[in-house]
Amino acid sequence: MVFCPNCGAENADSAKFCKQCGQALGANRPIKDNYVNTGIDPSEKVNGNSNLSSNNNSNSKSDNKNLIIICLTIVICALLIAGAMVMFSNSNANDDSDALSDSASLNSGSVDNASDMETSTQATQESYPTIQSGSFSTGSSASDKTYCTVYVGSEHAGEKVKISVLYSYNGYALNQGKVVPKTVSSDGYVKVASASALDYYPDDAYITLYDNDGNVLDTKEIYLNTNSGKQTF
Repeated sequence: MVFCPNCGAENADSAKFCKQCGQALGANRPIKDNYVNTGIDPSEKVNGNSNLSSNNNSNSKSDNKNLIIICLTIVICALLIAGAMVMFSNSNANDDSDALSDSASLNSGSVDNASDMETSTQATQESYPTIQSGSFSTGSSASDKTYCTVYVGSEHAGEKVKISVLYSYNGYALNQGKVVPKTVSSDGYVKVASASALDYYPDDAYITLYDNDGNVLDTKEIYLNTNSGKQTF
């Protein structure tokens, strides 16, 4: 039996040409000589398709392995990018939180400062005497002076102030409204008399209260009844 060195088909020992592919064959060449001379194992020819299949399977496995490596690489890269984005987002969130916290602190400080300023202003205002109440009294005689008593607060007892009272009647001034220095009494009152008797009973009195340096602290206009006696405001 002779195997064709080209296709591996079995041929009779006397065959000169392969019955399968027409390849020239050596006369009476045994299987062993055929293998030695051609270097082709007949079984490899016969199983050529099997070897091809094995090679294909090997190539397929290699391709699958490469595909898996590529997929794993893509997944790892995606995870790294996602992690970086999360860290960046958290960082921005923290920055925004810190900014809001700082803004809240600044606003709180502003409110506190405003509150302190308001308290300070109130305290400053309360530290000055003001015209809170008082009275006017005039005698029935034309030679009687008109007395003005103003309550500025007992907490200001002993303080030096100045006061002027301008009287008028029907829009005409009855006196000059001179500024007179006074000391607040122990019960918180300032009392001042007109420089002289008035020609008429006044229907209007304009009070101006100053500190000892002459700065205006408070003013008040009082409308009076044109008769004698005591009138409060």
